[in-house]
Amino acid sequence: MSSKMSSSSIRAPIQIGTSLSSACWSRAVASVRAVAFWAAILLPIAYVPAAYGMMGFEQGWSPLALIALHIACVVVGHNHNRSAIHA
Repeated sequence: MSSKMSSSSIRAPIQIGTSLSSACWSRAVASVRAVAFWAAILLPIAYVPAAYGMMGFEQGWSPLALIALHIACVVVGHNHNRSAIHA
């Protein structure tokens, strides 16, 4: 007696790896968005010390780099969805 299993009930290792990879990628993207979202919220706190030179910033590129980082965090984190991480 041979036991035949349908091809739909057995998943090939490549299919398992692909679905696992997709799940990990989705989770990583959601985590990066969450970090960027919260960084965009907290970065303005650094503007005041930066304006007065208390953070080791000197006149020049450093305050502009802080603003550019804040803009990048706003752009990356704007689509943050809390339920995507905890799903």
